[in-house]
Amino acid sequence: MPKGVSVDEEAVKAGYEDVRNDDSETKFLMLTYQEDNTKITVHKSGSDYSEVLTELGGEDGESLRAYVYLRVVTGDEMSKRHKFVLLTWCGPTVPALKKAKMSLEKTQVKNLMSSYAVEIQTSELEDMALDNIIELVRKSGGANYGPGK
Repeated sequence: MPKGVSVDEEAVKAGYEDVRNDDSETKFLMLTYQEDNTKITVHKSGSDYSEVLTELGGEDGESLRAYVYLRVVTGDEMSKRHKFVLLTWCGPTVPALKKAKMSLEKTQVKNLMSSYAVEIQTSELEDMALDNIIELVRKSGGANYGPGK
């Protein structure tokens, strides 16, 4: 981990397990950097992923660096299953040095949130749309059998 940046491991692990818990309503966990850029912490979690999109699409989203762990439901008529996605958001106005450091800092985040089907890194809000994410997860799963048409 780069000098001066740490992760709130206990809170992140608890949030990660909550998202993975089938009995939980929590569908996402969002991590951001504290204002002084020395710690990655849990920013929010919840059941409505549109909260994440609203925040990233807002004025602050332009300069925000965030990691989102998301649970989605995929499958066909015959089989529904939970899949997990790790999203890395780096707003379009984030300075180059901070962008570069994210690749190193993300390693620690990935060590805590290690189980996911798809990883997406972007600064484009369209890439974060739930329909696009589900499509990528579906494609990563291989065959998609159904009753046919």
